[in-house]
Amino acid sequence: AAERERRLQERERLIEERRQEQARLDAEERRKEQERWEQQQREQEAAERERGGRSGVSGTAAEAAILVSQRTQNPREFFRQRERSGSTSTSPLPGSTPGRCHGGVGGHGGLWGSLLTSRLPPGARRPFLRYQRSLTESAFIFRRPEPPQTPPPGSSRGA
Repeated sequence: AAERERRLQERERLIEERRQEQARLDAEERRKEQERWEQQQREQEAAERERGGRSGVSGTAAEAAILVSQRTQNPREFFRQRERSGSTSTSPLPGSTPGRCHGGVGGHGGLWGSLLTSRLPPGARRPFLRYQRSLTESAFIFRRPEPPQTPPPGSSRGA
């Protein structure tokens, strides 16, 4: 029993030593990361000064202000209006069935496609959407048979 107790104490001591060593290594890693970050900040500020531009923070704030001023609608206002109307879910768009994505593969059309394209400025490209069909979904697709194609007029069958 005394031997077992001694082994348990030895194991606990080793575990505690490992924890302390890991904590020391983590603290050292955090300190090094902080030094790297500070060095990068100093280099960026020096590069910004060399370019004769504004400081990094005010330059970023100015860019953000410009981008916000170019918006046609304030996103927060959109959600406030939805809350005021008492509806937490979006109403379906005309011609669409709730829960269905018309237009099929690639996200072309349908509820999501029209939601995404309705807010894009003219000339802007639509974001790429990916549609992935599940393996079981294809097992339950029923289609009407396609009519046989007739040859166009003027073409001869037997030459």
